Amino acid sequence: MVKVKCPKCAHLNDSAMNLCSRCETVLPSISFEDRPDAPVHKNRNSPPETDDTLFRRGQIVNNRYTVLDLIGRGGMGCIYKVHDNMLGEDLALKTLLPQFVTDKMLVERFLNEARITRKLAHPNIVRVHDIGMTGKGIYISMEYVQGDSLRGVLEKQRTGNRLPVRQVLHIIDQLCIALDYAHQYTIHRDIKPENVMITKDNHIKLMDFGISKLMDKRFATSASLVMGTPYYMSPEQQRSSRDVDARADVYSVGVVLYEMLTGNVPTGVPKAASEMIREIPPAMDDIITRCVEPDIEKRFKSAAELREAIHPIIKMLDEGKNPARILTRKPYARRNLISLSRQHLTAVLAIVIILAGVGAGLWALDRWNTKSTLEAMPAPMPSSEYGTRFEELMAMIDATRGRIEAISEATHTQRKHLESAEAYLQTAEEKVKTDRAAAIGIAEAALQQFLAALLNPRDMIFIPAGQVTVNDKRLHVPAFFIDRTEVTTQEFAVFCRETEGGWPLPSPIINNVEIYSTYPVNYVTCFDAQAYATWKGKALPTLAQWTRAAYGNPDASDSFPWGEEWKDGSANLQTKQIQPIRSFPDDTVAGCFDMAGNVSEWTCSKATHDKGNTAPYFGDEMSVCGGNYLQAQHLRDVTKRPFETRSPELGFRCVLTIDTSPEAVMTLLQSVD
Repeated sequence: MVKVKCPKCAHLNDSAMNLCSRCETVLPSISFEDRPDAPVHKNRNSPPETDDTLFRRGQIVNNRYTVLDLIGRGGMGCIYKVHDNMLGEDLALKTLLPQFVTDKMLVERFLNEARITRKLAHPNIVRVHDIGMTGKGIYISMEYVQGDSLRGVLEKQRTGNRLPVRQVLHIIDQLCIALDYAHQYTIHRDIKPENVMITKDNHIKLMDFGISKLMDKRFATSASLVMGTPYYMSPEQQRSSRDVDARADVYSVGVVLYEMLTGNVPTGVPKAASEMIREIPPAMDDIITRCVEPDIEKRFKSAAELREAIHPIIKMLDEGKNPARILTRKPYARRNLISLSRQHLTAVLAIVIILAGVGAGLWALDRWNTKSTLEAMPAPMPSSEYGTRFEELMAMIDATRGRIEAISEATHTQRKHLESAEAYLQTAEEKVKTDRAAAIGIAEAALQQFLAALLNPRDMIFIPAGQVTVNDKRLHVPAFFIDRTEVTTQEFAVFCRETEGGWPLPSPIINNVEIYSTYPVNYVTCFDAQAYATWKGKALPTLAQWTRAAYGNPDASDSFPWGEEWKDGSANLQTKQIQPIRSFPDDTVAGCFDMAGNVSEWTCSKATHDKGNTAPYFGDEMSVCGGNYLQAQHLRDVTKRPFETRSPELGFRCVLTIDTSPEAVMTLLQSVD
């Protein structure tokens, strides 16, 4: 039976009840009338049409394989340990679930793995035997590896522990051997810890060539799509997967290397690995930097060249010497990783936030509380940096003002940003005489307002930096823009049509684009949402950003945009029908519409604690925010849905972060020349 959530105490009640059984609050009405002009929707609580496993233990598949156990499960398929009764050995069967067999792109990727890997015979690459079909399913038979994935190994490390440097270099060394061989035929395009197997005898095997493309391009279907895992993708692969070469895999290996050494992927403005972990040889910093160099010409040219670079360190470790003391440390190319982070701003999955500025927030518009924001400023930088940072901020402000003066006719919103910016600039110039630390925070806020006036993206709202509580933790959220409304079906259809290589429209809406052009797009997975955001040069919001925009003002309610109690007609909850954007007076204090209704919205934040802050992928559960037309929900309520879920009540909106680092500001100013 359908349940109705109480808008006051959140208790779930039977749909037949008028009053909450716990607090006697009037419940929202719920309607089940079908409308002939609406798409057919399926309740997410309905039982699945098929089981999420294709085979059962003991089953004989194609009169050949006896299923022994289910050893892996993901969003699109499962992996079984089977016994090959013909060859008399244990193998692994990798299956694609029946519901995905009709998706041509997924099937092509699945079959592409078998086509390519069958041509690769190497001890460091998982061997693929054959492709088969049974009933509604497709499977690939492959070598059975007794061991664990690198991801599994990393996650089993206790908090604060890291793999020994020698073990890390052993993994990278064998991974380079596998890639050096594979690059004679293909580029992998999806190097990440999940695709590196470690056997019980510490042998490394590379797997999953599913998005790889043969050099001779015989199997190039969908190769132009941006496919891969955002955190590990090189800048050129983020733009297109069509023409990348071996250096794209080298880039990914560099990200994996940094993650193994430090426990983090190199996003934002990361420290040198040797500065984070004392045992890491400083020479590793230069190797990592050359791997993840955004300029492809400055990167290692091949896996063999990377392997040659790490061998002197391996030799010293094997001889019992300490490379941290013997090797001369070269200046760490921090600039390169900053450039890397800018590239990740537009990554798919994304989901990656570039935030070098740690300055204070302020509300740019009258609806935001300036005093509360200034009180929420983060701690100032060390005193030795006060002078340098303040002068740096003033120089960036002067340069930004110069660009803004060239704007012939400023909009009302731009004028509001400029008024706020000038006011805070004047305060900063006065404050610096008595309190340089506070002056830096105010100058940072002034720069954010100037940048907001310069960027002024259409139909997006500026959210100044400030504090927000997420999972009982008080967090500082740097400034960003967020879409005023949810992404519409028409906007998503343009992306599907114009993105290089094309992108498939979700099948339930493919014939209804014109009818529902102004409705929020639905039936999109988190992967679809990430791809769209990347194409737009934006990202999916983090849970903290969504929360900040929904009720970040101290005077805002965390229940509904309009207050604590439910008001009929304020949003389309329980109507069993999505509506065009802005159909209801449900805008939040920030000015965002439809956060309380229409469709719930994907974020790029995982629903569970994630060791190493790894990128989301199929099978991961993601945080989903906001109410929808099927389910009443407070703004503060957060649900979780698998990354690959397609559902009628799931959509999204995008964000655009503001980076106040000198490199980012200079790049922005050059782009508007």
